[in-house]
Amino acid sequence: TKDRIHEVENATVRDRDGASVGKVAQVFPSAEDGSAAFVSVATGLLGSHTALVPVEDASFDGTDLHVGYAKSAIKGAPSPGAGNTLSATEANAVRKHFGLSPAGKATGDMGDPHENLDQAGTGPAGADDTEGAGTTPPA
Repeated sequence: TKDRIHEVENATVRDRDGASVGKVAQVFPSAEDGSAAFVSVATGLLGSHTALVPVEDASFDGTDLHVGYAKSAIKGAPSPGAGNTLSATEANAVRKHFGLSPAGKATGDMGDPHENLDQAGTGPAGADDTEGAGTTPPA
């Protein structure tokens, strides 16, 4: 939450397998509600490299920040630019690196930007990956 956003500063970042990746160097809040959106993680020898990581699905246990990404993906992530804020272009580059949709551009559950989520199950069978969504399952 936005009230506790700075508690994660200097926390150890752990990848999806629990391996230590580095330390939180900076927290970048969401423009929408002020909660954490990204963190920069100091990695490498003596924290010489920083990588941006989205934290919308991360969990913090009071000591460690657990993110759902592989250590190799984190180490290969874009670095933050100068300043204390991220531009939309920088944020979307990070989201793309981790296979996430650009901010404000939701896609279907299979990442298909052409999927019509408002009319799931209305097309021919097999036409989209939401076939049967919102219908009553057979008895």
